[in-house]
Amino acid sequence: MKRTVSVLLLLLIFISCASMKSVFTKEKSELVERNRGHKIETFTEELIKDLPEPLKKYLRVCGYINRPVPVNANVCWTESWLKMSPDQEWKELHTTQFNSVKPIGRLAYMKITGMPVAARDLYRDGYGEMKVKLMNLIKVAFDNSKEVAQSALITTFCEFMLIPGYLLLDNVKWESIDDYSVRGTLVDNGIEVSGIFYFDEEGLFTHFETLDRYFTTGKNSYKKVRFSVLVEGYKIQDNLKISEKVNVMWHLPEGEYAYYKGTIDKLEFNRFE
Repeated sequence: MKRTVSVLLLLLIFISCASMKSVFTKEKSELVERNRGHKIETFTEELIKDLPEPLKKYLRVCGYINRPVPVNANVCWTESWLKMSPDQEWKELHTTQFNSVKPIGRLAYMKITGMPVAARDLYRDGYGEMKVKLMNLIKVAFDNSKEVAQSALITTFCEFMLIPGYLLLDNVKWESIDDYSVRGTLVDNGIEVSGIFYFDEEGLFTHFETLDRYFTTGKNSYKKVRFSVLVEGYKIQDNLKISEKVNVMWHLPEGEYAYYKGTIDKLEFNRFE
């Protein structure tokens, strides 16, 4: 009897994860189809001439000049971890992520290791959604509020240096602050967000900060809290320097709350399969 129950439980877990993953795959295919309509340009000095100097230096230092401009990318994580509240332990994730540059979009499928819990985050066309399910039967969390849409757009915005095709979009305005920082303001489908991108002396992107992301304080209750993403290391991929170790955190009144961290294995640009 116990063996039968265990087999059924494993089957339910498999069905749950497969169902959530199939939603991710379908939404990715829809974005990929829209990506096909955009010509793939090449990063050149002429193409980037209107960008602030820190952004141009970043593209040069990382080796993007004379390389194809990404219109999308698979972000492949070696490992990823989530802390669901400040007082909880880190939980290991399996994360699958896809970013679209034209149009702006972001999809992430996350499965908690050893637990029948799967989640999918979405930003597309001004719409944001966060969905978490247990065994595909019990809705653990679901939110598609305007606050989630803005926060999902901010999450995409902080990955602009990761997938630098974003830097050339017409709907982002760049403003140099000094030699090591640039303010960006992005407007997408009526949602406006702003943040500051920081760079080191070598020209590598180090962190992003914004006051435009919402922290959930309860059901249908949100407040804006300072939010940052830190890049703590780089690696070489096909003669490019890409971000490797990433740490994401909230700066709450009671202290810093790091809630996501991970290691990037590789970035797969311009994928149309």
